[in-house]
Order: sequence, then C-alpha cells, then structure tokens
Amino acid sequence: MTRPWQMQYAFLSGPFYDHTLIVGVAFIAILSGYLVHVEPGLFTPVLFLDLWLLGYHHVISTFTKLAGTRQDRQENQFLLYRLPLIVIAAVVGCYLVSGIWSIVTIYFFWQWYHYTRQAYGISAFYQRKTGVKQPVLRSRLDHAAVWAIPVWGLVHRCTEGWETFIYQPVWLPALPAVASTVAMFAAIAVVSVWLALRVDDLAMGRFSYAPFMFLVSHHLVFYIAYVLTPDMTTGWLVANVWHNAQYILFVWLFNQNRFRGPEKEALSPLMFWLCQRSPYRTLMYFLVCIGITTVVYGMLDQGTQLIAADNLTMLLGIKVVLFQSINFHHYVVDSYIWKARKKSHQEIMNVAA
Repeated sequence: MTRPWQMQYAFLSGPFYDHTLIVGVAFIAILSGYLVHVEPGLFTPVLFLDLWLLGYHHVISTFTKLAGTRQDRQENQFLLYRLPLIVIAAVVGCYLVSGIWSIVTIYFFWQWYHYTRQAYGISAFYQRKTGVKQPVLRSRLDHAAVWAIPVWGLVHRCTEGWETFIYQPVWLPALPAVASTVAMFAAIAVVSVWLALRVDDLAMGRFSYAPFMFLVSHHLVFYIAYVLTPDMTTGWLVANVWHNAQYILFVWLFNQNRFRGPEKEALSPLMFWLCQRSPYRTLMYFLVCIGITTVVYGMLDQGTQLIAADNLTMLLGIKVVLFQSINFHHYVVDSYIWKARKKSHQEIMNVAA
C-alpha cells in the first residue's frame, strides 16, 4: 500500500526493460504503420524486416520454452511432434475444400484473438506483480477493458467491406455501420470506467504504474491498428510489429529468470549460457535466435520454390499452407504454455500466486 496520490511501480524487471516493453515497442509499431501510411511503397521492406527480425523470430523463440530443456521436450511431446501434423492436415483440408480465402480468413480472426489474448496474459502477470488480489467484479472489469477496443476494432473492420487482406482474398461478415457505432460507445464506456477506477486507485494509494501503462499502450495500439488506420493491412502491420516485439521481449525475460542461478545450468548448458544477464550474453541470445530463424525459414522458402518451380499459383498455395500452419501451431501452443495462473510461471516471474 502506498500513500494517497502516490503509486507503486510493479515493474516485471526494471524501468529500462518495462519501458522498452510498454513504450518502445508501441512506438516502433506505430511508427511502422505511419511510414507505410505516408509512403505505401514502404510496405514490402517494412514487412520483410518485421517478418525476419520479429515475426519468424517470435515463433522460433517459442521453442526456447517448448523445447529448451530435456524436461520441456518430454513434457511437450504432443505439441512438438503430433500437433504439427494435425494442424497441417487441417490447413491442407481447408485449402483443398475452400481455397486460400478460407485460410486467410481464419488467420485474420485468429491473429486478432491471439494478439489480444497475449496482451491479456501479460497484463495478468503485471497484475500479479502488484501482489494485490482484485475483487471479482473489479477483475472482470479489467478483463472487459482488455477486450473492449479490440472488439470495437474487429467490428469496425467488418463494417468496411474488405475483400482482401495482405493482398489475398478474405471473407468478413458484412455488418452495418451502426454496429461499429454501438461497439465504439460500449468500448468508450468500459474504458472510461476502467480509467475512473485507476484515478480512484491513485487517490487511495492503490495505483500501480506499470500495469496501468501496459494497458494504455494496449488500448492505443489496437485503436490505431483496427480503427484509426484506414487500410486494414497497414493496420494489421501495426498490431503485428507490436505483438511480435512484445512476445520476444517477454520470452527473453522469462528465460532470464528461468535460468538464473548456477544450479540451473544442468537444465540446459546452452540456454543457461545464453540467458545470463550481461550485454554480451543478451546480444548472443538474440543473434542465435535470429540465426536459427534465418536458417529455418530460409530453407522453407527455398524448398517451396524448388517444389513449385515456375508455377506461381502452386507457389502461393504452398506458402500460404505452410506458413499459416506454422502460425496456427504457434497459436495453439501459446494458449497452453504461457498460463499466468501456473505456479511454476509465477515463481519464475516472481509474481504473486
């Protein structure tokens, strides 16, 4: 408890890391969208940098949690070996039955849910960092506030009549314009109440800075990505950069905490060495992840081109099936391995149960 009109910071790590996660990542994401909005010709190079440095990297970083140690590999055998086959079979089935549009449509809605759910998960870690157990109604309001603007943004996109997404056919339900207006007022109402309660927290000495700022950045990014940005694909780029960079930084912190202490070297000597907190080790951690990313995705890209030869239709189909299968597998895995309520995760992140 702090004194009235004062606050606790409740950083997950410290001022530099948390401000990078909250402010720095949002700034880079918004700047990326702004540059593409002003100069549409920059979309391809910005997308390339996003995919190579962040998107593919954030998928690869999942495996530091999924398969970083022998115990991880034993516990996650289904996720590592069987689930990919199930996902690929399902995506291939969608492609054969309905074509590319069905996969792109699933991706549009699933990535929206995945991005929002990740923000909710990180906000749950922040809330636990405060050490304060919220009353049930207050907790549900905070939960509603996380979803309020994303839901408005999704409804808004469905009222705009989009037929393509990232230059591919997509299906969105044709909602009337009034649906966006209703969703807007609902979102404003929920977020306004949430803000009013934060002011009350500050007045009563219950205010927590980092959890508040994280959700402010969340509201801002989703508003810009799904409502303010006129082009749906450019808006998606904003959310994608934000999500990818946020995920990479969170996984890095988790690994830093997980392999802290000499007794953790036995878990995985390589991960232990990479995850020690020093500028050199941190640089090597990210370089190794990017290096693996470059090799794995480079081989996949070259392999699809060899298989398709000069058949551009086949090449597009293979790429969509393959890379979206990787995305969908990642979405399923993430929903399972990052639960804030898991006791081992609370201990690693040093947050309250």
